[in-house]
Amino acid sequence: MQRVKVKQRVRIFIIVGLILVLLFGAWNVAWLITTNNRYDGFLKAVPKSEFGIHVIKKDGYVYGVSRPGYLSFTGNLAINNSDEGNSLIIWPLIKGGYEYGIRIQQEGKVYEIFLNEHLKPADNDDTKNQIFQQLKPEIDMLFEKANLMWNLE
Repeated sequence: MQRVKVKQRVRIFIIVGLILVLLFGAWNVAWLITTNNRYDGFLKAVPKSEFGIHVIKKDGYVYGVSRPGYLSFTGNLAINNSDEGNSLIIWPLIKGGYEYGIRIQQEGKVYEIFLNEHLKPADNDDTKNQIFQQLKPEIDMLFEKANLMWNLE
């Protein structure tokens, strides 16, 4: 009688273990398919460099693509004006669309500004808003270059 209970527990343990392994495998496959589908076009536009990363310099701008890490869905696209040091960072959303941020270097300080859906500063920081307005033409150029490279619209 005791042996039957032990065998049942072992069988249940094996079944639960197999289910967990299958679920983990399914999550891996879903992640792989989802991230490959979302980032494939971006990676084709910016091929791997000799250092094994997706970075390219073109017309004074540096373009980069960072794939999501293992089991993460957050990667990014970046464009940097190599002369000014200002950057546009784009986070492709898995369900479609994008989130944006800019990184501005000015007078030895670095400002990171998240943008809302209207591509305006998301927070109400007067300093960041003023800097954003001063550099609006350059920021618009970064958006234009990014759209040309990755066809974001």
